[in-house]
Amino acid sequence: MYFSFETLNDDARIWIFQSTNFLEFEKVERISARLMNFLHDWRAHGKDLMASFTIIHDRFIVVALDEASYQATGCSIDKLTHFIQALEKELAISLLDRTQIAFRDENQLIEIIHMMDFRAALEAGEIDEDTIVFNNLIENKGQLKRQWETVLTNSWHKQWLPIA
Repeated sequence: MYFSFETLNDDARIWIFQSTNFLEFEKVERISARLMNFLHDWRAHGKDLMASFTIIHDRFIVVALDEASYQATGCSIDKLTHFIQALEKELAISLLDRTQIAFRDENQLIEIIHMMDFRAALEAGEIDEDTIVFNNLIENKGQLKRQWETVLTNSWHKQWLPIA
């Protein structure tokens, strides 16, 4: 069942799907309509799932699930993944490429580059420990508010910092 994103608790489980490109208005509208329909019918073992989504910065699709009502199962997560793959094909976009790193550049604009280029930029000093990164590995809505857009040293990205 689809619920308003704001009504879900901070402990709602989330999945973040990052587009490698900015999503134009028409694509955001299409994604929103398709996601609303998908989440309205999303179930696990025949039980309705209390779910929602938001699209942030026209680049990040965040799907949230209140697991207090009923938890996601392997099959229901597979259905979500297959739905996202179908969106990728339908709209000619990339949402599942985990090799792309999102961060804010010196002008606070969102950049997305391959992880190898990100590591090279770190080693070259073009990006540093104070760079704002998007930690798409967070697990719940509360972390989305507090820990998603954070300095590199507070994220898993810190493992790539050069040793001084």
